[in-house]
Amino acid sequence: MDHRTAQSKSTRPPYYLRSLYRRFVERVGDCHVSTLRSQHIEDFFYGPGGLADTAGSTTLANYRVNMRSFLRFCERREWTLRTVDQLTEGLREKSTQSNRNRYRMTRDELRRLLDAATFPRDRALIAFIANTGLRISEAVRMRIRDVAFQKGELYVYVPKTDEEVTVPLSLDLERELRVWLTHYTEVAGPPKRSHYLFPVCLRPTFMPGHAQVRNPERVLNPEAMISHPHVIIKDAAEAAGIELDPGDAWHTLRRSFARILYEDAREHGHDNALRIVQAALNHKEVSTTERYLGLDIERQRYADMIKGKPFLTADLEPGKIVDLGERRAVGHG
Repeated sequence: MDHRTAQSKSTRPPYYLRSLYRRFVERVGDCHVSTLRSQHIEDFFYGPGGLADTAGSTTLANYRVNMRSFLRFCERREWTLRTVDQLTEGLREKSTQSNRNRYRMTRDELRRLLDAATFPRDRALIAFIANTGLRISEAVRMRIRDVAFQKGELYVYVPKTDEEVTVPLSLDLERELRVWLTHYTEVAGPPKRSHYLFPVCLRPTFMPGHAQVRNPERVLNPEAMISHPHVIIKDAAEAAGIELDPGDAWHTLRRSFARILYEDAREHGHDNALRIVQAALNHKEVSTTERYLGLDIERQRYADMIKGKPFLTADLEPGKIVDLGERRAVGHG
């Protein structure tokens, strides 16, 4: 735990790590890590009373990452007799679903989703994700100082890599942000550079003289971050009549951005379209970007190009190609 604390540059490790490791010890007993087998890890996650019975898909994915990190820590010190891959082989087929078959929106659907968000902050946040492909955790951390209209840039902190990246500001997003910041100033007063770009709304209060009537006005708290962003995208999708993947709503926008950017790059003749999307999504591995794009679409295009069409003889004149069916019919085999 001291090692993990030093890695995260935090004064104390996350509480769920302590809870995870304690539960693991209770499950396998007080044994040496050299005696661990893949069955122990798989039972801890998917056995009766295991983590999968109580944790959601996102939390379970975080548990898998941290368990692999712990086992890798032990492997580097040669405490284990098996590699991390051998110990966690039972987790692979039960990992999170591939991005290949996930839902991706078209430009028209994204515009419908945008128009369905009636609250200005919610519309601006959806426009922000749809135009940048950033993660929702990165978007809600944005401050007003992170927007540079004159340079046409956004400065985004990426928690996964602990670095700040520069993201280009599209014309559509610039218009949406200017409208939002105008409304922001009208309802919350002149904003400070340190205020959150997409602040949280205070709890609804009762109207004066009416103890049972809620005040419909949504009061902004510029110094606090949105804590439940999934509600925003869920309400907008329902209003637009769009069905999103359960528990994966904001990431649907991220995948949609990636696919649209990829198609645009190919249409403009960029041979390195995949690398462009990889840079936009801040992925370290190009294989991750490929999953986001959905290779099933590319496979279908490949099938359309090949199925029932000449390949090795495609460069020959049509008159020189002999139909095999006709040849067999005349008895030439």
